[in-house]
Amino acid sequence: MADGTIFEERGIPAVSLITDSFHNTARSMARVRGFPDYHYAAVTNPIGSLDAKGIRQRAEQALPQVLEILGITDIRSGEKAQ
Repeated sequence: MADGTIFEERGIPAVSLITDSFHNTARSMARVRGFPDYHYAAVTNPIGSLDAKGIRQRAEQALPQVLEILGITDIRSGEKAQ
């Protein structure tokens, strides 16, 4: 979460990714870093014990959230929402 807010402070769009058991921690960290309304993507916990297929499933789970946060509406062109 801190990394994402640091990038945002520097004007670099970023999306932090957490597992769903860390919502409270993520919100607290964002608030402490001065981003009380910071949007982040969350995937189902756990991830540490997953194989490559499981990690891919989590990435696919996160992708719509990441694109929405970045304001990208067309994945093929990378166009941002107006």
